[in-house]
Amino acid sequence: MLIILTFVLNAGLNFLLGLCVAAVLGPASYGRFSIALMTATLATTLVFDWLRLSATRYYTEQARSGAPALRASLNAGYLAGSLILATAAGAALLLGRDFGMSRAMVVATVLAAIANGFFEFFGALLRARFHNLGYSSLVVLKNVLAFVAMVGAGYYFRDPTLVMAMAAASAMIATLALWRQATDPHARLPQASRAQIAVYLRYGAPIVVANIFYQGVVLANRSFAAAHLDFAAAGKLSLATDMTIRLILVAGAALDILLFQIAVHRKATGGGKAGEEQVARNSAVIFATLALLCLGYMAGLPAFTALVAPAKFRESFEPLSLILAPGVTLFCLGQFCLNPIAQLESRTSLTLIAAATTAALDLGLIWFGPFAPNLTAYAIIHSASLAVSFFVMVALTWRWRAHWPRARDVGIVFLAGAAASAAMWPLRGVQPPILALVLVAIAGTSVFGGVLYIFDLGGLVRSTTAQLLTRRKMRQAAGAEGLCPGRPP
Repeated sequence: MLIILTFVLNAGLNFLLGLCVAAVLGPASYGRFSIALMTATLATTLVFDWLRLSATRYYTEQARSGAPALRASLNAGYLAGSLILATAAGAALLLGRDFGMSRAMVVATVLAAIANGFFEFFGALLRARFHNLGYSSLVVLKNVLAFVAMVGAGYYFRDPTLVMAMAAASAMIATLALWRQATDPHARLPQASRAQIAVYLRYGAPIVVANIFYQGVVLANRSFAAAHLDFAAAGKLSLATDMTIRLILVAGAALDILLFQIAVHRKATGGGKAGEEQVARNSAVIFATLALLCLGYMAGLPAFTALVAPAKFRESFEPLSLILAPGVTLFCLGQFCLNPIAQLESRTSLTLIAAATTAALDLGLIWFGPFAPNLTAYAIIHSASLAVSFFVMVALTWRWRAHWPRARDVGIVFLAGAAASAAMWPLRGVQPPILALVLVAIAGTSVFGGVLYIFDLGGLVRSTTAQLLTRRKMRQAAGAEGLCPGRPP
């Protein structure tokens, strides 16, 4: 439970940090910062993420003491990745290439990629060994340092390069501060095995490449906005995109952390049929949660914009977010309802097909589509391409549709969504904005939850009631046995 709380806290702090950095930098400087940050994220994913995924999968407390070559190979991979990034950046600068950024920003971006790579690596090692308190401490420390350093640098100097440097510094300082908790005294670099590194690469590569496609789309959209409009437009598009994705993605990821492990356990202990039933039940819950969040976000956007969006971003934040929300929600449904099917069936290559289709559609429409370059067009293209990734995953997982939610449950969610929208939408113009947001949340949750309860989504009400009755009978039986221990069975 601590891991889930930490995950949600981390997402919330990142959400707040993004808003504050945007507010102190302004649209143009935030546009430069957001493009550099997305470049750093893409570099971290490309160079380090397959190792992070492998650490989560293969590194355990038992492996730490009995198989030091596992950790040595992970360490060697990270050191090699850092050298590759640093060498590539140095060569680019020597050749006079700064990719539209300043030379200082290139250096800061590479440092941020390396620092975030090691931060994620250490977090994965701590999670793999179930050092939950250490992991939580690492995340909290990094976020506190980032908030103070990045917002402070942005406020006093208005320099996106310095803010990026502070992002790198906060991640590295937090990692060094908790270095001892993740050290492995048995692992030495000479113990690293190329064969073991190859195992890590084969395991993580499909997921990493899929993520690169999705992140590449985000970076391309921002870069096109900066090139064809200006950096201020890129900043406005970036803030709406980041906030919408973070808000909806966090809810799905938090549920997935818990529910996917339950599905894996059910399949391992109860067989394929039990796994199918659990995935279908999980998907119904995730579908309902994301549908309510999307509809509530769209209904509450006027109030949300007035309360949290920085003043210079407000004019564009609401219309862009309104366009992006449906596409982001469908993308998240694909990630957390359909991708687990591919994982359980060991067909992770399916995620690559969906990701490649998304990237091809997005970039193709931007380059060759009949759209004038403006923020609305970029938002529509991005939202549509994300939605298409969901429908591609629907087609690819058709043969395993027994894992999907029942048609009855899908209908219940649609009915609940329609009823909740009818209750929420008239409240979006209430003043003051904080009251509108509270009323929208209460009305939407009450109506949506009421419909799910009445029609018993996924049989959860029935199964929960049965469990409670069973526990009650067991307690009563135990009490009776205690009163009459000698009675016959």
